[in-house]
Amino acid sequence: DIKITCESRTWPNMTIPFKLSFMFSRGLMHLHGEVLPNKADSYKPAVAHRDFKSNNVLLKTDLTAAIADFGLALIFEPNKPCGDTHGQVGTRRYMAPEVLEGAINFSRDAFLRIDMYACALVLWELASRCSSVTPPPGDYRLPFSAEVGDHPSLEDMQEAVVHKKLRPTLPETWRQHPGMLSLCDTMEECWDHDAEARLSASCVVERVAWQTRALVDSAATTNNNNNLNNIPNQLPPSAQTTQNRFTTESTM
Repeated sequence: DIKITCESRTWPNMTIPFKLSFMFSRGLMHLHGEVLPNKADSYKPAVAHRDFKSNNVLLKTDLTAAIADFGLALIFEPNKPCGDTHGQVGTRRYMAPEVLEGAINFSRDAFLRIDMYACALVLWELASRCSSVTPPPGDYRLPFSAEVGDHPSLEDMQEAVVHKKLRPTLPETWRQHPGMLSLCDTMEECWDHDAEARLSASCVVERVAWQTRALVDSAATTNNNNNLNNIPNQLPPSAQTTQNRFTTESTM
């Protein structure tokens, strides 16, 4: 999984982290999307994972990523109950503020936004292992490890995330690094304390895909994967203006 991979290695540049980020965010987009029946596809309801974390993103030998462990997933089918909607489930470290508070709006979009908070933490884990961005990365750190240690209680996480509103540190060197500024913005918008302000999975896919293409194009131009000076920090207009697509995730 991504956690084990991050523990055992660092990345010389952002090529692999961007590609992995694209793959798992696209997986979340597929889960979250409701596909209406048509000639090519049968109906697929929206699904919330509810325990998204780096342990649950598996990596194949070719470094393609797949989301795993759907034991807590909720399926949102029209006119049907979605099953156990107990709000305070998942891994404490990755719980969104509203989950820690026990103040969830029990709607489809509310559960999808919880996944996106956790998505931001996994993005941070990958970025923190890039030696060209944070030289040297040092030992692998879980999100909030400095604040709550390795085995936080629910109260520890409530104090850090809800009351103090702490989030993983985004070093200034990340914001000054070509290509990383937009990823920092994406993380901050996904772990926003206000759940309704968080980005949807489709918006994260759009942003990361654009950055990945820019990275690959830059590497091809320079023949040097470590040279990221040609990567623009400015996102395309569509990705800048898209704040939330939870109301338009359905696919015809």
